[in-house]
Amino acid sequence: MTSRREFIRGVGAGGLLAVVAPSAVRAALRARPRGGRHFLAAAERMTLRVVTAHLLPGPPDDPDPGAVEAGCAEAIDMLLAAFSFDPPLIHAGGPFSDRAGAHRDDRARFVALDAVAELGWRIRLEGSQGRAERSFAGEVIGLQQQYRDGLASLTGFAAASRAARQAMLLAPDVIGFASVVFSDALDVMYGAPEYGGNRDLVGWKATGWPGDVQPRGYSAARVSVLDPPSSSGAPLDAASARAALTRYIIGITLVDVPGST
Repeated sequence: MTSRREFIRGVGAGGLLAVVAPSAVRAALRARPRGGRHFLAAAERMTLRVVTAHLLPGPPDDPDPGAVEAGCAEAIDMLLAAFSFDPPLIHAGGPFSDRAGAHRDDRARFVALDAVAELGWRIRLEGSQGRAERSFAGEVIGLQQQYRDGLASLTGFAAASRAARQAMLLAPDVIGFASVVFSDALDVMYGAPEYGGNRDLVGWKATGWPGDVQPRGYSAARVSVLDPPSSSGAPLDAASARAALTRYIIGITLVDVPGST
């Protein structure tokens, strides 16, 4: 069976991060809150922690760190509460963190949003709420409401067996929410730690991803010569990739295309 580490390395960590864009803090904890640091209630956050642990398990179920070790539930909660911070926890600054020799962590200072960006992110997080200025493309149910409703539908999830949890997440009225959680958990598991997940860089270390290397950068040789093969061996073949995808992406349906490899 393909492990999560082999799957991430097989598709390429860079490719994964290109597909799964970082959502929104080791550094966020330094921000000045306008209100609370969390959106979810304690019980909701506990359920979310168990859901993310089921979707991205760590020890003892998986030898590599998982969602709990990376702090995925807490990072998602902070994203939902992004506008209770000033500036909002949406875009970490730059140009450099302090992970590669910079004298200060510029990414620890989140940047203010302009009016258009704030409107877009408020629609995404809070929804349109029937407001004319937010409903120009139709009504939108924001992530805050999606999480509140989705977690409410998972009563008893934490106490259920693993098989029962899987069945609950695959239920027709829950699978859409489970897919949202899975996507957001991947964002913060393998994204930059400034957004609250990837604690102690566990997501990067497990996959061999070097992370941001500026201002040190890469030598001329490293950008002109192929990297040596990873310890996991050759990239996954098509059959192994399909098997891994069906295991890690909940509810996915993969269809063979004639002539594809």
